Amino acid sequence: MRERMNEIGRRLVGPLVVALVLGLIGPFGTFALLPLFPRLAYWLAVVALNWMLCDIAVRWVEGHLPDELPLRRILIPLAGALAVSIPATGVVTLANGLSGIGWPGSILTLYGQVLLLLGAIAVPVYTLVDLQEAAQQRQPGSEGDTAQGPALFHARLSGPLDGDLLCLEMQDHYLKVHTTAGSEMILCRMEDAARELEGLGQRVHRSWWVANAARQGIARDGARLVVRLSNGAQVPVGRTYRPALKAAGWI
Repeated sequence: MRERMNEIGRRLVGPLVVALVLGLIGPFGTFALLPLFPRLAYWLAVVALNWMLCDIAVRWVEGHLPDELPLRRILIPLAGALAVSIPATGVVTLANGLSGIGWPGSILTLYGQVLLLLGAIAVPVYTLVDLQEAAQQRQPGSEGDTAQGPALFHARLSGPLDGDLLCLEMQDHYLKVHTTAGSEMILCRMEDAARELEGLGQRVHRSWWVANAARQGIARDGARLVVRLSNGAQVPVGRTYRPALKAAGWI
């Protein structure tokens, strides 16, 4: 329970900070239209809902754009922001009506403001997370962590591992553990699992880790690189993780 609450807390820091800043400065006329506490509540609701939508969209875009794409750290969050700009505008429209600001006189103007704000938040947040993960890839675990890691990971499972471990898939703040016998969902950060299983596989993508024994080779799926697994599945390779994979002899 403590681990789950810590993970939820970490994920809430970003939207809470952004909502607080926007609530205090009151952009797009909200400073004059709403008192402080209603303004903070307004921005908290708008940011939380649209943050969730944008996070889902950015993850989807990241898995479908080619790794060789120039300016990837800018284009991925911008594409995610564009993808959710229409539903996000709907969220803001509803929030304006319910908060007393009033229904928008021009949907196109509101749409432009929402798209601008989504892009302005998504680009630095995505870049920061990407840089943090790249730094983590360059930091080897300690000898003690490597020795005890697999036991720590297996302790997270509901029971002994069925079949051979194939890969891990990140889904929100959970991990889906894929084996030759099926799959199981556990509460765990990908960073923690990759550290605990160090030496037994490689992280190949922000949302994927692959076991050494499950790797069959590298292939191209259109413009993307993918890892072929022993069960026939294909896992995307993220650009950030290519140097480590090359060093490990996977590419």
